[in-house]
Amino acid sequence: MSEYVRITVTLTQPVAVGRNVRADSRQDTHNHVPGSVLRGALAAAWIHRRGQEVTRSSEFLETFEGTGSFGPLHSADSLPVPLSVKRHKYEASQRCRSEWDAAYGQHATTCEECGDPLVFSKGQPRGRVPLESRTTTALTPEGVVRDGHLFTQSMLKEETRLSGWLHGPATHALCCAGEPIRTLSLGSRRSLRGSVTVDVDTTAEPDLIECVGEDIILRLAAPAVFCDDFGFPTDRPDLRELSDVLGVEALEVTGAWTRWDEVGGWHAASGLPKPVERAVAAGSTYRIHCAKAPSPESLRTLATRGIGLRRREGFGALYVAPRPEAHT
Repeated sequence: MSEYVRITVTLTQPVAVGRNVRADSRQDTHNHVPGSVLRGALAAAWIHRRGQEVTRSSEFLETFEGTGSFGPLHSADSLPVPLSVKRHKYEASQRCRSEWDAAYGQHATTCEECGDPLVFSKGQPRGRVPLESRTTTALTPEGVVRDGHLFTQSMLKEETRLSGWLHGPATHALCCAGEPIRTLSLGSRRSLRGSVTVDVDTTAEPDLIECVGEDIILRLAAPAVFCDDFGFPTDRPDLRELSDVLGVEALEVTGAWTRWDEVGGWHAASGLPKPVERAVAAGSTYRIHCAKAPSPESLRTLATRGIGLRRREGFGALYVAPRPEAHT
């Protein structure tokens, strides 16, 4: 298996990946598959094929608890608009330019064509991801509807295609007991929904991380966890980590467009909630000055590896955004 592989899943059933626990009867879903969900589904496939004892093997621990990265699975529509990008506050006309990117030094406050104000992105998805809703209820042992147990669940629609990257030891998760994994069950209530087919491309090359002279531009496709030298949360990546991956010295963060987020979750194996992490939100963008331009190989490695802590759980994944008109 190569250093990184591209994985594409096609939903053969609707998939629900819960987010934003609410006080009412509606249950929201992510518009993509987080890396933690992909990792859990692949681990479950291993356990199904080889039994619970496989979790104690060195092969399993290296694959799922090692230094590899399980990236999120996105469509083009679900990727966030970078926080460095400005758009019209109100609907733009067809004559207007669509985006201005502060990471490229574009600091306009109004549209040159219509004069409307521009506002920074909040990390919203680039497009509309197809969703559907299903309403269900719980039954008592007597087969009667249980009071207060009517729920409406949002789900990703069947036939949706999502793609992402695995890096390092995580790539070994796609093959178990000498056989490739062709199907997975993702999300909640997998006896009723969540089935997907899996296609793996070991020859695909990731887009190069954006590089402008001796600067690189990093954009988060998933929340990232960073800490300072004292172990406290910070909204800046570790320049020493970047220097090691790039093979050149990362000197300073010259621009940062970030928002804070809190990320929790549920650990299915233990039946316990995961600790809530203070993380930098998806869509956050950094411009980082290096001692010299990194090599294309190191930029591809960084693109699939990601940055920060807990990368094996999908944190710190990166993506390359479409370039605004002025610098295409």
